[in-house]
Amino acid sequence: MNLITIHNTIMPIVEYRGQRVVTLAMIDQVHGRPEGTAKRNFGEHRDRFIEGRHCFEVSRDEIRTELPVDVFSSRAPRGVLVTERGYLLLVKSLNDDLAWDVQEQLVEQYFRPATAPVLPQDLPTALRLAADLAEEKAVLALENQQQAKKIEALEHLFMPGETPTQFAKRLNGVNSQQINSYLLELKWIYNSESNPEYSPKYRVYAMARDKHWLTEKPFKVSGEGVTSFIRYAPVMLEGGTKKLFDLYIAEKLPMKKTWDGQFFYEKFNPEKSL
Repeated sequence: MNLITIHNTIMPIVEYRGQRVVTLAMIDQVHGRPEGTAKRNFGEHRDRFIEGRHCFEVSRDEIRTELPVDVFSSRAPRGVLVTERGYLLLVKSLNDDLAWDVQEQLVEQYFRPATAPVLPQDLPTALRLAADLAEEKAVLALENQQQAKKIEALEHLFMPGETPTQFAKRLNGVNSQQINSYLLELKWIYNSESNPEYSPKYRVYAMARDKHWLTEKPFKVSGEGVTSFIRYAPVMLEGGTKKLFDLYIAEKLPMKKTWDGQFFYEKFNPEKSL
């Protein structure tokens, strides 16, 4: 097994399908993070990782026959290999000085080692290479354009105090009447009302609060001949707004049958939210 030293950490060089990859354990090791950190982050954002582009999920047979010994345990039923693109996605949340240094070294010395370029030996090969480079450049330009539009949209999307239903009403094509049922499935909220004949009383799970997706807004309910009591309404936080917007773009929110296939949102209107 060939080895390389990145930031005083000795790592194996792992290649799969013609490119260098790393395991989640290797990422923890080189970044000095507790064991399981990269695995947790990968699991939380699994829907963002495209198989074959950002990662590979390998079987036990592939671990045994196509990878160096000890990359994974021989008893592991499967494993995750992360490409350079996937690694750069995974370390977005690491912003300390060490993370920046490690990321630069890992990209420059591991994923992109300096090698002499292989020049095409004939015209057809040269034309294919030029076409591949042009296609890759166009794809990167499109990705950058889409990311810029998304960032611009998110800057004006979050409105403090807005409920999930109010937020969903502003997303074109989303069935806002089903958004609470969807959040129940995601386990962001739960119904604290045990009597099925009564209206639901939604509360926010601790997980959604800890991840800064949702919080609760208490309000007093009173009326003539009725003892006053406190109810709670789930309220969007900025992290939850971004998460739901990502799910919206991925077409995973409950959509109307009449949706025209266009992704856009309406600006917040206090009068409409009442």
